[in-house]
Amino acid sequence: MKFSDLVKNINFTGEADDREISYITHDSRKVKQGTLFIAFKGINSDGHDFIFSAIEKGAIAIIANGRAPSTNKVPILQVENPRKIMSKIATNFFKTDFNHLKMIGITGTNGKTTTTQIINHILKYNQYSSGSLGTLGFDTPTGIQSTNFTTPESIDLHHILDIMKKGGVEYVPMEVSSHAIEMNRVDNIDFKIGIYTNLGFDHLDFHGNEENYFQSKLKLFTNLSSKSIAIINADDKYANRIIENIKCNFITYGIDNKKADLYIAKYQLGLSSTKAQFFYKNKKYNLETSLVGKFNLHNISASVLCCISLGLNIKDIIKAIKEFSNVPGRFEKFKLPKNNFAIIDYAHSPDAFENVFKNIAIINKENKKIITIFGCGGERDKYKRPKMAKIAEEFSEITIITNDNPRNENENLIINDIVSGFSKNKYKIIKDRKEAINSALQLAQNNLILILGKGIEEYQNIRGDKIPHSDIKIVKEYINANTN
Repeated sequence: MKFSDLVKNINFTGEADDREISYITHDSRKVKQGTLFIAFKGINSDGHDFIFSAIEKGAIAIIANGRAPSTNKVPILQVENPRKIMSKIATNFFKTDFNHLKMIGITGTNGKTTTTQIINHILKYNQYSSGSLGTLGFDTPTGIQSTNFTTPESIDLHHILDIMKKGGVEYVPMEVSSHAIEMNRVDNIDFKIGIYTNLGFDHLDFHGNEENYFQSKLKLFTNLSSKSIAIINADDKYANRIIENIKCNFITYGIDNKKADLYIAKYQLGLSSTKAQFFYKNKKYNLETSLVGKFNLHNISASVLCCISLGLNIKDIIKAIKEFSNVPGRFEKFKLPKNNFAIIDYAHSPDAFENVFKNIAIINKENKKIITIFGCGGERDKYKRPKMAKIAEEFSEITIITNDNPRNENENLIINDIVSGFSKNKYKIIKDRKEAINSALQLAQNNLILILGKGIEEYQNIRGDKIPHSDIKIVKEYINANTN
């Protein structure tokens, strides 16, 4: 595409000529001949420091924010916010077609991944061409491909959408993180449906406080067009504030909440399945699912409303939900020897811990002793660490504190932060996560072992190195070694 066409309708200073741009990137390591390089300050580095390196590698045009060096080698356009502009440029470059792609954005502290996967399953089950995008990766004809982000950077996001469209995908349920909203990654995405799950205590290291965190989530809904639909969890304390600020139509869901458009009236929670009765437009429906936990009733309700809004028949939606097995690493259950169970979950915030433990308390009808294993990520919100310990202590027979992506932070300091939340001596520390998990798996019978924090992750991030590690693999290896 011509450089001048690529930056149409963008405010900048400098001269944009008709040179052909064949590639765009914000990562100087990916620059090749014919690239437009977009420089902006990241968390750990500043793209402006790599402008000359990008030019040497083949960048033929630059977009920066006024701090770019002077050069006559290539045109440099100055803009106020390169990251924000990058989203528009990505839309232009990939010619993203939102008439073809029906975008469904799911945001909230918890439930994004599960809701995204349920919607994707329902659509595919009913022969709709759908591809999900989020923490697990994005759908391709050969399977799910990792993106390393809940919501990728705008260039990567539009590239993925281009691949999906060329692959025949029409519906895209995708997770939208608060970081992505705040960092302009989804600025130019035309969401046909926006779904709000909830808001809890998380990411305050990035947002500063809960109000700022909420305001980030709110942007997804205030940016919805008048033709879009917002689907809101009526049980959440922020629901009314969202409804008051949007210009599009909205529908709500809840549990034991007759004011909601769809509400769960009755439910039976078990360790293997969930049965529920819900009302929609004064009609009663029954559903059954292998998903367990009360929180999954919220995720299912949001998914049902989404698919109704897309024109699916409710009975066909209910059939699809019954056939949905599980989301990898999300409350994933494993039957162990000695009448023990293991549950692996991605929970890594106080709110998510509350959800997991309170639901375990309901479905743990055999009164199995709860053994909890968790750690906290390094270089992330420190304030939540003792809160998570306090919750684990309340519900667990014993808690094993271990490592979980310490990154460049001292693992002992992370563990000390966690331990400060305990008031009783009901914990022990085993820093090696594999050893911690195996020690719990070998305990006496009738235990329920919760392994929290990593879900499907297949590595430990330690001092910049990604060291292979999988909670799921460790549990499966133990089962295989101790059966027959």
